[in-house]
Amino acid sequence: MRVIAMLVLIAACGKSEDKSPQPKAAEAQPAAVVGSASGAPATASAATATPALSPKIKAARCGEPCLFLTDTALDKLTETFKAECGGMVTKDLGFDDCKHLDFTRNCIYAAHGLVFKQKKWKQFEKKPWYDANADFKAAAISDLERANVHELDQRGKACKKGLHISGADYERVKQWFAALPKAPMPKVILTGDEEMDTLQKMTSAELVELLRGDLKLKLPSAAVASYDSVVPAAMVKAIGDAKDAKLRSILIDVDSGTVGDEENPITEGTYVRFVYDDKDELRAVSAYHYLYD
Repeated sequence: MRVIAMLVLIAACGKSEDKSPQPKAAEAQPAAVVGSASGAPATASAATATPALSPKIKAARCGEPCLFLTDTALDKLTETFKAECGGMVTKDLGFDDCKHLDFTRNCIYAAHGLVFKQKKWKQFEKKPWYDANADFKAAAISDLERANVHELDQRGKACKKGLHISGADYERVKQWFAALPKAPMPKVILTGDEEMDTLQKMTSAELVELLRGDLKLKLPSAAVASYDSVVPAAMVKAIGDAKDAKLRSILIDVDSGTVGDEENPITEGTYVRFVYDDKDELRAVSAYHYLYD
């Protein structure tokens, strides 16, 4: 039985470890947003001249990965970090902590010397790479930085709600379910047990009927959503031209409960997998009704 590290979609916000108040608007994100690291549409803003970063910011980046986000898109952070830092690996690149998401977002501003007003963000003043710049305004960050800030803000909000995927991706999945039975279908639709490598083609009509029977064509509030680091090989092969496309896989798990008796409990539920490329195009969907003992 697979073990998946996931969080329940709709969880009590009070369970978040981040019990401190959120940063003020100027510290959380700029007044205007031009896009997200995952390609989500946003409002355009006037071009701004972003102050150049000091040499010690670049020198400190392998020890403070968030500093890469001043010139590196969020979805390129892991590969850029490994390339520039001699293959180093750090758990801080996972962004699975709500507090760390907030820290990373404000780190982008701190790299430019933004003088924070809230006490909890004064921690940046103790960083050896930080140089206060009283003239710097949050709105002066670059378009790339603004996209990173927007995505980190979305992920932070999702994290506090118990979601383990970005807010932008959750909205994509949510809208897809809301459009059923007429939701846009990708060319690749599969079913079967991925662990047993028994994936086979399924028509859009068959997918709709499976979801109608299992989920009533809705995204249940008790569903669990997570990114899965590996797209099944059979699915990649079915997509065909995925070699040059960066794919991300979102796995929805709906646990229907336990059947059988106490000595032989069987977990029943439904997996629905969405595979998007780096242009946010839905490339494949798979669905499977599972029974695990």
